[in-house]
Amino acid sequence: MKKTIQKPENWQDFEHLCKKLFGEIWGIPMKIKKNGRNGQPQAGVDVYGIPKGELNYWGIQCKGKDDYSNARLTKSEIKTEIKKASTFLPNLDVFIIATTMNKDSEIEEFVRIKDLESRQSGNFEILLYCWEDIADLIDENQDTYNFWVGNKAHRIKFSFDVYLNEFQTEFLIKPICIRTIKKYKVKEPVIEKPINTNLPPYFDPAFFANSKIPSIQSEFSIFKKNINESICTFQVIMANTGSTVIEDWHVTFNVTGKHKEIIDFLGDGPMGMVDLKKVKHSRIYVENNFIQYVPLDNEPLIQKSNRYFELHIIPECREYIIPIEWKLLARDFDTSGTIYLKVQPTYEDKIVFEYVENENELKENVIISIDEKKNYED
Repeated sequence: MKKTIQKPENWQDFEHLCKKLFGEIWGIPMKIKKNGRNGQPQAGVDVYGIPKGELNYWGIQCKGKDDYSNARLTKSEIKTEIKKASTFLPNLDVFIIATTMNKDSEIEEFVRIKDLESRQSGNFEILLYCWEDIADLIDENQDTYNFWVGNKAHRIKFSFDVYLNEFQTEFLIKPICIRTIKKYKVKEPVIEKPINTNLPPYFDPAFFANSKIPSIQSEFSIFKKNINESICTFQVIMANTGSTVIEDWHVTFNVTGKHKEIIDFLGDGPMGMVDLKKVKHSRIYVENNFIQYVPLDNEPLIQKSNRYFELHIIPECREYIIPIEWKLLARDFDTSGTIYLKVQPTYEDKIVFEYVENENELKENVIISIDEKKNYED
């Protein structure tokens, strides 16, 4: 790969590069087009045109990989894109998969096999261009080279990231859980004591058992606040990491990992709009596993600035990871990613005994249940 030719920083720039490059290669810089707009069905084709000297359409699927999605092109992904491209109208003569992924002999072999299968069945030809192939083509086509390298068109414009506490993509939460453990114990022999019938009634234990003396604990329990100590709080930070103002923007979050509940504001009840006196400049909506952040008054997010808010979650009482998928939608830009909550419970053990007649009946300790630590009844 040419060292002077850098990969695009986002898929929008890569799609624009492919349009410019193949428009020059095909000899149709004014006739090559992007297919529809974001959010519309594209039948597996991002860029299309009829190359000079051809009669039918050629289509390109632009797959941004590696540097900005931490992913590689998979065989199942390729099969899916081929299937979608077969629905493009009019029918394609050639289907090109262009990717920023570095060359991979296994994937290239897979595409060659699929190409033969497709052409033998009377369908389109399939070509794969990895980043090294594209870099060579950029170097061989002067207009695109000047556009991408000479004018540094690849330099980052838009960039946006979402973080958890302290600008980390992973954050550890530690719910407090009660682990009820059954232990087996040999019964102690019962020793009967003689009863002194001459004692006055207030020395008789039965006298106190039947009395109506109020419980101090019950009298003051009304002042005790209901607390669920398995609730964990975390921050979500949304940052403009690029060199351009982000306008007309909002961010959605989908909590795909298992959990019991997401709460926006403690004390305000589960599910509902956050108290705007506590979180300024934004509206946060929470419904089931879906969260939406919308800036108030359509306030733009300027370069190197960020916004943040707090959420509260009741995770399950076990060690696991909760992925939270996020997506930014903005004017002229959108991007997505995933942040992760790592759950590591702190256990408090509650012991219950089961008595057996002799040592031969003793068994290993058994965990009966693991539950949230709460000082109230549901």
